[in-house]
Amino acid sequence: MKIAVIGGGAAGLTAAGSAKGAAVTVFDHMEKVGKKIYITGKGRCNFTNVCDNQTFLQNVVTNSPFLRSAISKFTPYDAIDLLENNGCKTKVERGRRAFPQSDKASDVIKALSRYAESNGAVIKLNSKVIDIARTDNGYAVCCSDGEEHFDRVIMCTGGMSYPQTGSDGNAYAVIMRLGHTVITPQPSLVALVTQEDLSAAEGLTLKNVSLRTDKVKPIFGDLMITADGISGPIALTLSAYTARDRFPYKAYIDFKPAMSRDELDARLLRDFGAQLNKQFKNALDLLLPKSVIPFIIERSGVDGALPVNSVTKKQRARIVELVKAFELNVTGNEGFNRAVVTCGGVDVKEINPKTMESRISRGLYFGGETLDVDALTGGYNFHIALATGYVAGSSAAVEQDE
Repeated sequence: MKIAVIGGGAAGLTAAGSAKGAAVTVFDHMEKVGKKIYITGKGRCNFTNVCDNQTFLQNVVTNSPFLRSAISKFTPYDAIDLLENNGCKTKVERGRRAFPQSDKASDVIKALSRYAESNGAVIKLNSKVIDIARTDNGYAVCCSDGEEHFDRVIMCTGGMSYPQTGSDGNAYAVIMRLGHTVITPQPSLVALVTQEDLSAAEGLTLKNVSLRTDKVKPIFGDLMITADGISGPIALTLSAYTARDRFPYKAYIDFKPAMSRDELDARLLRDFGAQLNKQFKNALDLLLPKSVIPFIIERSGVDGALPVNSVTKKQRARIVELVKAFELNVTGNEGFNRAVVTCGGVDVKEINPKTMESRISRGLYFGGETLDVDALTGGYNFHIALATGYVAGSSAAVEQDE
C-alpha cells in the first residue's frame, strides 16, 4: 500500500512512522523537516504534558471531545517512549511539561525523523504539493516535481501560525477542493493589542494577578506589559479562549486577586495611615509596582498631590475598583506571525475521531494543526499533533474491506 503524507512536521513524521508496512512518502515544501519544531518552546520543545486523559482534555480549548479517542490511543507516556526509543532522552519539569533532556528541539526532530525512516518512509524536501485529486482507486498527488498515485493520503499541513516555518495555509484550498469545510483560521496563544497606551510600563511582569472578560472567568498567573498591550501566560490563555470573539472586547486586570474589595480598602487605610505626610501619588508604592501607579492615579481622578489623609471614602472606593478591575479595550492581537497555534481548520464533524479518516472522502486522513483543535500552552498542542498523527498513520496502513 502506498501512502502519501503531506507535511513533515510533528504530525506528519509520526504518521509516517506509525503507518507500519506501508510504502510511505512524506512531502514537505521546506528545505528541512520540522521547521516549526525548531522554535517550539523557545527552541526547547515542550513536546507533551504528563497528565491523565481527563486533565489533558480540560486543557483543550476547541473540540476536546473529538480528541478523546486519540489521546487514549497515544498517551503522554507513549510520546515519551517514542522519543526515548528513537534516541532522544527526555525529562519532566514544573507543570508536568516534558522536554528533551538536552533542551534542544533539534533532538526531537531527529527522533521523529528516525521514527519515520525506521518504517522505510521516503522524505521529499522542497516538494510543494499543488493539488490532490480523487481517482477511482486512490489519489493523484500533483507536486512541483510531477504527479504520483497513492492509495491513501494523510494531510498534516499545519495551520497558519509562524508561516515562515511553512505553515502558510496554502493547503486549505486543496482540502476544500477535496470536499472538506475549513473553519476560518484565527491566531491563538498570541499577545493581545489594547487601545490603551501601556508603553510606559513596557517590560513589566505582574506576578500573581488575574485577567478576565465578561465571558471568560478569571485566569490567574503572570502578565507582561508590552509596547502594544499585554502578553505573558494569562494573556496567551485569554487569547485562546477569545480566539473567535470579535474585537474590540473588554478585559479586566485584578492586581490583587487574593484580596476582596473590603480587604483591599482596609489595606489602603493601613498604608495611608502609615504615610500621613505623603502625597497620594507617592502612597501606593507598598501596594503596586511603580510603573502601574500612574495609570491608577490618572483613572482615579484623584489629584496626585493630595495628602493621603484627605483622600475620601468615595475616592478610596474608586481606587479599590481600579485595582480589582482595571479595564482594557482589546482591539486585536499580534497575528499569525507571532501566534503559537492556529484556532480553526478542518471541521472535525467531517472526520472520524477513532481513525482520523475523512467521512467525506475514503482513504483521506488528517493530523495535527490542520484540524480544528487547539489547546493551552504546556505541551498539549504538540502532543495533539503526535497523537492525531499516530492514529492517522496506523489507521491508514490497515487494509480495509472495499
